Amino acid sequence: MKRLLFIMRHLSFVICCLIALAAPATAQPLMRDVFAAMPDSVLPMVTKNNRLDCIDFIENNMQARVRNKVDSYVTLEALTADYARFRTSDVSFMEMKLLPLDTVPSDSNGSGFVLCVVTTVESGEADTERRIADSNIRFLNADWSTLPAGGPVSTASIIQQRDGDAFFAAAPADSLRDTAAEARRSLSSFHPVLMTFAPEDVTLTLTMQPGYLATEERKAIKDCLRPVTMRWNGHNFVAE
Repeated sequence: MKRLLFIMRHLSFVICCLIALAAPATAQPLMRDVFAAMPDSVLPMVTKNNRLDCIDFIENNMQARVRNKVDSYVTLEALTADYARFRTSDVSFMEMKLLPLDTVPSDSNGSGFVLCVVTTVESGEADTERRIADSNIRFLNADWSTLPAGGPVSTASIIQQRDGDAFFAAAPADSLRDTAAEARRSLSSFHPVLMTFAPEDVTLTLTMQPGYLATEERKAIKDCLRPVTMRWNGHNFVAE
């Protein structure tokens, strides 16, 4: 009986994939099917069975936590029609968002959508101000190839917003001005940034991570920093 259920479950995913391939090029697939079909190049150390189990668990309101190829736990923490958040280790996670394309790039296999993947690595003491999260972003075609940085879908605007000045909304208090200035000089050479999707819409939030600064410097710029919100416009993320 268990073997029959296993075969039926896999058969259902094969049918879903065939339906997605037969659909019009502009039709956006469901994230559950994209997540199930991901190759090892996108999610190393996680088998297809791992992903299928996670989908089954989360759709049945169970903890979607399984062991990967090296016997470590991975968890599918969120799954919607166009969004997924996958905890890949204790110090790393991946967010994925299906984004519609206004115009279809010539190298996108004719698909009217693109998969945006944000990978984040955490360091420093957990649950403290010393914790740091640093993210990178990439866009994938329907054939899982990475879209070129200078193509119709690019990260140029995101790179521009990652500039340290974009995160400072106010001047520090006079008593903290010198310390804050020193902190900004430190951040100008290295400032890790956490990127997170809003599961319910097409916005991306960038948050500077000052955790490696000295305690006095963190306090001096705490009220100056602000997150930067960017919205998908059909071919790029632009600052709001």
